[in-house]
Amino acid sequence: MLNYGIDEINKVIGKKLKLADYEKIALKFGLDLDEGENVLNFELTSDRTDIVSKYSLAHVFASQLGIKMKRNISIGIEKEKVLVENTERKFVNVLRVVLDDKVGDDLNEILSIQERLDRNVGRNRKKSAIGFFDYEKILFPIKYCEIQKENVNFIPLGSSSSKNYNQIMKELKQATEYKDLIPKKPIVWIDRSNNIIAMPPIINADNYSINENTKELFIDITGIDKETVNAVTKILIYNFEFLGKVSIIQSKYKSNAISTGFSLETHRFYLNEDSIESVLGKRIKKEQAIQILSAMDYSINPLGRDIIVKPPFYRQDIMHQVDIIDDLMRSLGVENITEKVPHSHTEGSFLSNHYLIQNIKEVLVGFGYQEIDINALTNEKYQFGSTFIEGEDYVSLLQLKSGDVTMVSKYIFPELLRLISNNLHKKFPQKIFSVSEIVQEGSSDVTFKNRLKLSLVSCERDINITDTLSIIKKVLSDAFAIKSVSTNYVDKKYIKTFITGRAYKILADGKEIGFAGELHPRVLNSFRIELPVSLAEIYIDGFEK
Repeated sequence: MLNYGIDEINKVIGKKLKLADYEKIALKFGLDLDEGENVLNFELTSDRTDIVSKYSLAHVFASQLGIKMKRNISIGIEKEKVLVENTERKFVNVLRVVLDDKVGDDLNEILSIQERLDRNVGRNRKKSAIGFFDYEKILFPIKYCEIQKENVNFIPLGSSSSKNYNQIMKELKQATEYKDLIPKKPIVWIDRSNNIIAMPPIINADNYSINENTKELFIDITGIDKETVNAVTKILIYNFEFLGKVSIIQSKYKSNAISTGFSLETHRFYLNEDSIESVLGKRIKKEQAIQILSAMDYSINPLGRDIIVKPPFYRQDIMHQVDIIDDLMRSLGVENITEKVPHSHTEGSFLSNHYLIQNIKEVLVGFGYQEIDINALTNEKYQFGSTFIEGEDYVSLLQLKSGDVTMVSKYIFPELLRLISNNLHKKFPQKIFSVSEIVQEGSSDVTFKNRLKLSLVSCERDINITDTLSIIKKVLSDAFAIKSVSTNYVDKKYIKTFITGRAYKILADGKEIGFAGELHPRVLNSFRIELPVSLAEIYIDGFEK
């Protein structure tokens, strides 16, 4: 949420706009606007992560009104004042900002930029974290490295005296708040006199903090995810272009493996009047498209009937030609796109297995289970690492944007365990289930195929695997009229996942369809679950009559 007075935003834009002007443009761009008395409250969409200040917010409105805001788009390059060594948080980018004026009244705005990016893009500093420092107070060259705990001693931000490592960990609010991010060995920035400038991602040194009189900023972006560190760096460059001249400091990396490979280059896309019309159903002249996109910071190069379009470097949401056409539509106003009735008409209906699935859900709800929709995308840590199942024959993802999403789910129960782990503060017992499609190895001519699975998980003090198996038998009997359901002790594949003697293969009419068991304490510990868990997971496709 961004909250600003109308007069404050008008001053940044350089024109006195009325509330109606803000409402009209906000509606176009999906910026949910609530107005108070002379105050604008903007709820931003998740795709426009670049809008984190009054300057980037004002730029959206200015682009739609043909207003040129003051902005220094010339980005400088500085070299090797910074050495980066390999650490637990190994990816680092560094910027210098020479402000047009002192920080002054923008101090809170600058700190808010840091807070918004750390929280929303950096995932509460886990994937990336930002530090702001007074450039003129730093003695270069500086180094980013690990040191021994006993060598940590500096005045933390907001403190009046020096503290050692143990004091920082015990006394500072930030150390408690980000305790899960504390590296095994302290990571620090040190200057040429071996003074500690900061200890990312926890706390900065007070001696290097910024204030209203700061004229130049040193900004570090550190983290565990290269893509996130680079994305945050681009957003910072964009937002600080309205405040001064931004330079990228090309750090000297001790190893190629820790270089972020940072670049402001973006992909090229080709558009023409036909491709725009195929999406919008409205023909827009090439000249009009060029005018609109240029005003929105796109780089345009006409080429015959086509135009070569390069998105702004800070727009992480532009991944396809359709995203650019979407911006055209927003600028034109969706109300100005003529409706077209499709030539062909089809009648919708339920899938063939709809009623069978509904029957399964009704049975489980009757036993006190709650239905959960899981995410189809996950990662190897939860699917295999935390469950101690061998990771084989699964679908991994290419061109990853996030380390949290690296594969397609092969099992459902790990995702249900994640949900319980995130809701340990809720009442127990927790009994949940999900009917979802997973992806598994296919036949010789199809590498992978979708399969429909049912998984149910019960977390309570007095669990019993026999109860779980009886529910599975009831489901198979009611939904598919299968009477012959039997169990065998599970094979070695799940030997580390379940307690010995409490793990079973489930067979329907002699065919193996899944497994059930009581989770081993090692798995429970992986998900921070303290109560016992009984679960079952079976395939439910292939039984339809």
